[in-house]
Amino acid sequence: MNKHFYKIIGYVFLLSFVLIPNGAFAFEKIQMQLQPENDFVVEPGKTDLFLNKGETVTKHILVTNRINKTISFKLTTEDLVGTNSASSPIVLMGDEVGPYSLKNFIKPEISEFSLNFGERITIPVTVSVPFDAEPRGYYGALIVSNEPDKLTEESTIGAQGKTRIVSRIGSLFLVKINGEGKEEGNLEDFKISGPTRPFYEKKPASFEVIYQNTGNVHLVPYGKIVVKNLMGMNVGTIPVDAYFVLPNSTRYKEVLWDGNSFLFGRYTANLSLYRGYGNGYQDMKVSFWVLPWKILVPVFVGLIIFVTLMYYLLTRFELRKKK
Repeated sequence: MNKHFYKIIGYVFLLSFVLIPNGAFAFEKIQMQLQPENDFVVEPGKTDLFLNKGETVTKHILVTNRINKTISFKLTTEDLVGTNSASSPIVLMGDEVGPYSLKNFIKPEISEFSLNFGERITIPVTVSVPFDAEPRGYYGALIVSNEPDKLTEESTIGAQGKTRIVSRIGSLFLVKINGEGKEEGNLEDFKISGPTRPFYEKKPASFEVIYQNTGNVHLVPYGKIVVKNLMGMNVGTIPVDAYFVLPNSTRYKEVLWDGNSFLFGRYTANLSLYRGYGNGYQDMKVSFWVLPWKILVPVFVGLIIFVTLMYYLLTRFELRKKK
């Protein structure tokens, strides 16, 4: 009988690993060897999910305390929306409900915890999509904030007039429900970053790609910029790394042009951008002049002085010869 009893216990133990989802296991803390940085780190910064109606998945976030003391943290969820602003491409909604609300679908295993200096915690986060969810995008963020030190009655008197700072870091969740969502976007503009100039003293530091998403799911455009001179020769190829654009918003993407190559003359930058859906690419170009006048002016003045001096010497030599 004991033999059969142990067999049953063994089967139950094995089935627990098969039937219990990963998210059911507890969070985990480990001690890291770190240098104090007076901050904390949240990973990953973004999670992309493509789910079916009624599906549930479990992901994990990692929080690392690099502040040289024990810190208490709090987890909350907020909705996320895109904007048409170049400086603030996304906005957290706080207590408000966004048009593509996800915050009620995100459930971290714990909502409060504390970390000693150098500790890292791994927290399971469950994302559950209801069966009646529309096939479109849903966007939210899991916010990790540090709670200010609790003040005693004595320390409250000494802390009067001081600001208690709360830091907040968000881990974004971009969820797309499989189905007939509206994928639609357009390349609005492509230009050199900064104010328009008749010419540039040196090669432009960066370009700006402006893309508008008019659909109801987020898009991920990417591509490349090829710069050619007046003779059609390639002088630079710049990758446009993939980036997300939320529905009903416009995203301004700065693309840096690295390197210290010397340019002189007229150039054309050709952008080829994959729109983030289907097989469609959009092309756009911008032309510009590079005239390094700080180099050209001294050279030009030097040439004038040299020609004038040669003319003077030659004419003086001819006059003396005639005499």
